[in-house]
Amino acid sequence: MFKKFHWGHGITIFYIFFVAAVVTALVASFGVDHSLVVDDYYSQDLSYQSQYEKVQNSLGTTRVNIDNDASNKEIAINFVESDNIKGNAQFYRPSDKSQDFDVKLSGKETLIPTEKLLSGKWILKIDWSENGKAYYTEEIIFI
Repeated sequence: MFKKFHWGHGITIFYIFFVAAVVTALVASFGVDHSLVVDDYYSQDLSYQSQYEKVQNSLGTTRVNIDNDASNKEIAINFVESDNIKGNAQFYRPSDKSQDFDVKLSGKETLIPTEKLLSGKWILKIDWSENGKAYYTEEIIFI
């Protein structure tokens, strides 16, 4: 009635489990978003030296203060020493790039409402210029 278990049965069972594992991994990989963090990755890589210089300009200065006020549901970006500011603030959402957005900066203070933003981790990237000198800073914000 029952045949003895021998090496042929073991190879067959191993092969079935191996194929099932490969098919499971293949099906699971279709559900992962493989998009790049930014669309123009190569052009940003080529302009890295200018980005590095902007970061170096902003080190050692307290030109910008970022205040995340949870009670008023707003983020205040204040420039300390000057009101002759032109720039851009990018809200970058690491978990979902479709939520990213930009805000134009001008003047000494910019208020950004946060009531419509999803809660979680955001990276605020501020790129501005003052009197012909470019600056760049990043700050992690939790909403």
